[in-house]
Amino acid sequence: MTVFLLISSFIIDGVLLFTLFIMMNKVRKTEELELRQKQVASEIEDLFTSYLMEIKEENRRMESLIEKKNSYSDFHSSQKENKEEEIEGHSEKEIITTNGSSSSYSPPGLHVMESYQPSFHSQVFELKEKGYSIDQIAKKMDKGKTEIELLLKIHQKPMKKT
Repeated sequence: MTVFLLISSFIIDGVLLFTLFIMMNKVRKTEELELRQKQVASEIEDLFTSYLMEIKEENRRMESLIEKKNSYSDFHSSQKENKEEEIEGHSEKEIITTNGSSSSYSPPGLHVMESYQPSFHSQVFELKEKGYSIDQIAKKMDKGKTEIELLLKIHQKPMKKT
């Protein structure tokens, strides 16, 4: 009987040691997972910080460009006004000095023809106004039916409240 108790005691101790070993491994894995999550969180935070810094720098550059353009356009608009005043003054002098003689000035002709391409949205709306169906518009514009439906739905005129 004592042999049986001793064997059962060893078996129970073995099972307990095995379960303790499994539990220690699980705890170790959860600690490693937690550490990895902290590392990933810090990497994401660093990434967002660097991204925000890039956006701020880009905004600063954009502001400086806008300020330069504003100052440039202010400078040119004042120069244009001065030139227009000079031209008006010169044309009055020419009229006075020529006394009816025709001037040899001819305005420059347009050498380049400007072409107008309506936007994708305006083309879709125009086709819809002409009575084309959504399928026909999608085929004609070489786009998806769902894309055309969404475009028309988003830009749909709101209904009047009664």
